[in-house]
Amino acid sequence: MKKLYCLVVLCMFMFAASAAAAQEDKGQGTPEGVDVKVVIDPLGPNNQISAYVAFVNKNDYKVNIKWTPVMSCGEGNIKRGYGEDFSMTAGASYDVTIWRLSACGFQTLNGLTVDMEVKRAD
Repeated sequence: MKKLYCLVVLCMFMFAASAAAAQEDKGQGTPEGVDVKVVIDPLGPNNQISAYVAFVNKNDYKVNIKWTPVMSCGEGNIKRGYGEDFSMTAGASYDVTIWRLSACGFQTLNGLTVDMEVKRAD
């Protein structure tokens, strides 16, 4: 019974550490009326690094978005990923989950930002 209790306490501690390790929302400003927020969870599901990107269209019109995730790895190496272009209607939101950020290889993922271009849809 004592071993089970220790296991439960250890699991609760690991869950709390994982939640604490997740970085807070990093707002990147509002280019052309679209908010972008990035959260990195270094201890994601099954200890795989995962990242979450949220786009929110604050405009009252539809926009087209071209975006690229930019990862900083290890000791300053910069890696550019690929983000599929998409459109958002007025007031809409769009969430992206990035799993297993293997672009960094065995280096530590230090940060994730989003480069994007927003244009009003015709």
